Parts: sequence; C-alpha cells; structure tokens
Amino acid sequence: MHDETIRFTVSLPKALFDKMETELDNKNYQSRSEYIRDLFRDRLVENKWEETEDDVIGVLTLMFDHHRKGLYEKMMMIQHDHLVQILCSTHVHLDHDHCLENVTIKGNPEKIRAIVNQLSVLKGVEFARLTSCCLI
Repeated sequence: MHDETIRFTVSLPKALFDKMETELDNKNYQSRSEYIRDLFRDRLVENKWEETEDDVIGVLTLMFDHHRKGLYEKMMMIQHDHLVQILCSTHVHLDHDHCLENVTIKGNPEKIRAIVNQLSVLKGVEFARLTSCCLI
C-alpha cells in the first residue's frame, strides 16, 4: 500500500535536535524522515499493545542454562498451559551450558505478558526480553 507522502515541519530545541542527529549517525539512518517514521511506528505498536484486547504478536527471547534440572520441562509446560498461540520457536545452542530460544507468540497482550512473566522468573533463565509487534 502506497500512501501519499505529506511533508510537514517539526520544531525542536537544539539540544534535542543534536541528540537526534547523533542517533541518526549512530544507527546509520539515511534521513530524518525515516528516523521519525520508525519512532512513530514504534509508538503505534506500543499504543496498540496498551489499548487492545485483540491478538497481537510478540517474540520472546530467552537465554538459559540448559543444565538446570527440570527447567526446559517447566518452560514447555508454561507455554502449553497458556491460552496463547505459540506460532514457532527456534532453539540455538550458544555454548556447552547455554541455549537461546526465540518464541513467536500470538494472543491477547495481557496473556502474552503473563507467559513472559512466568518464564522470565524461572531459575536458570538468565535473560528474557519481549519484542512487541502488531499490524498497524
């Protein structure tokens, strides 16, 4: 879908403009417009996650000690016990002791957060981060 492009002017304090310019350079943005579009898209996704009861998508990244007795079984039970749809998961062996798992989840934002909270506090889970996604 190609929408008409609208041009508009933005006024910023110089200090904020300078910080934006630094971030543009650090992240290799090709233009200020693309940077602002990304910020706006991020805010739209964040708002939808806060305001909707409709299904959204989340990608949960977990890093854990696979030698922790019973951890993987607990992780699987939690995933199977929730009323969210696990679309897929990717399991990667990082080293002799650690695994990384990306779990793509579809469901109500509140239910997705509940599964993330339960998984992230398990002993042996060393990192847990949810990336929020949705169609805007």
